[in-house]
Amino acid sequence: MTHTPVTWDEARARVLDACRTPGARDRTVRRSPVPGDVTAAPVTAPGDVPHYTSSAMDGFAVNGPGPWKLLALPVTGAHGRNVHNTGGALDVGQALPVLTGSLLPDGTTAVVRSEDSSTAGSSLTADYPGDGRDIRPAGQEWERGETLVDAGVVLGSGHCAMLGICGVDEIELVAPPRVACAFTGNEVIDHGVPAPGEVRDAFGVSFPALLSRWGADVVCTDRVPDDPVAVEDWLRRPDVQDADLVVMTGGSGRSGQDFARRFITRVADDVLADEVACQPAHPTLIIRRSDQLVFGVPGNPLAAHAALHSFVAPAVAVLSGRGGADGTDGTDIRHGTTTDAVGPLRRDRVRLLPARLNDGELAPVPGAHSHMLSGYAVADALMIVPSDGLSPGDAVRYIRV
Repeated sequence: MTHTPVTWDEARARVLDACRTPGARDRTVRRSPVPGDVTAAPVTAPGDVPHYTSSAMDGFAVNGPGPWKLLALPVTGAHGRNVHNTGGALDVGQALPVLTGSLLPDGTTAVVRSEDSSTAGSSLTADYPGDGRDIRPAGQEWERGETLVDAGVVLGSGHCAMLGICGVDEIELVAPPRVACAFTGNEVIDHGVPAPGEVRDAFGVSFPALLSRWGADVVCTDRVPDDPVAVEDWLRRPDVQDADLVVMTGGSGRSGQDFARRFITRVADDVLADEVACQPAHPTLIIRRSDQLVFGVPGNPLAAHAALHSFVAPAVAVLSGRGGADGTDGTDIRHGTTTDAVGPLRRDRVRLLPARLNDGELAPVPGAHSHMLSGYAVADALMIVPSDGLSPGDAVRYIRV
């Protein structure tokens, strides 16, 4: 039987279309934000920021030009007290000591800096700095009701710090897509040097780390034996069926031992890609089960990682709120030039070659066979090489890794 593979570009397009289908997924959570979260709605200021008029310097709050009568001596030790909210009131010619951030007394017209003044008993002398000097007015940065962060923003540490200082405790966030992972293979071991006929696990650490970095919530990472009952039971497990994305490594080919393909196909409502015309990662299988996408990716380590970057990363980007409708996001296809020649293929497939990236130029690296990881380990990108190859200086597309 012959099979017509889906092109690499078409497979990505189908995944993105499935993730953007209206109603395919609409989940939000309301909680305290952390860096990496994505806002589901605009965030507005619950009050003015600063929320009170305060001193911008250590010194003295004064009313009008001096000299001034000091109503209190500077604080010499807080001893657990909040010395910033003492406030008070000043008449003309009076002064009170303040610290940076202190609530200013009513009647304050300026702050005299400590280093610009001198005191003798209850008398303060200094040149008057001018009305409004070193005063932080309430609402100087934000006014109540102003938009602090728009919807669809990936929050950084700066956003979270700003939201905290504005008094925002909880916001509406895009719920991260839940991803269930299964790693198949009776020959796979997870510690020690493998014996002949064995291989070490290449996915147990890297897949969850990559998925989390892209914005996913990895709900399980299970090792599943090459057994038809075990594979089918895992796919039908409630927590797996509840995930937004499912990734299963190994068993995506067409041999008698490729149980993943058999049962992934069995639960499919729609097959998005029965095969993908790329090398490595050719036997990648992508199906839709209800609102869930299931990816059967090869067991060879570079092939599996290439499939993860090619198809799962853009799905996570869209479902996590990072992927815009125009496809421009952290996993968009970029354009550069190649420094080296790449020979043609006998098959009509694109190649995904690990490469180093320097100022838009891509240099392929050794170790690019499907079972190798040495190239991927040092790569900045995967070059998308057409089947007829490349010459030095040719334009080439790539995705970051």
